Amino acid sequence: MANRTKKLIERALGARDPREAGLRRTLTGLREGDRTELYIGLALTALAYISRTRPQRELLFRKSIPEGSALVIHHKKRGAPRIEVIKPPKA
Repeated sequence: MANRTKKLIERALGARDPREAGLRRTLTGLREGDRTELYIGLALTALAYISRTRPQRELLFRKSIPEGSALVIHHKKRGAPRIEVIKPPKA
């Protein structure tokens, strides 16, 4: 979704960074007194701020798990979760 938004902004506004395009439109709207330009610039700036401040995803576990096993994640407290691989019972 983020890549589509960036491509759309780049095509429509001619700037790669939505923050740069938003600030440029906001200043143009203020200078010329154009409310539409101002609101679009503020919306783009807000979009850039939200996309920049969201938490980044991180990989918690990277191992191959045998077929039939279960992966249990104990995440009771904030911080690092405890990851446990439960092997299937042998018949």
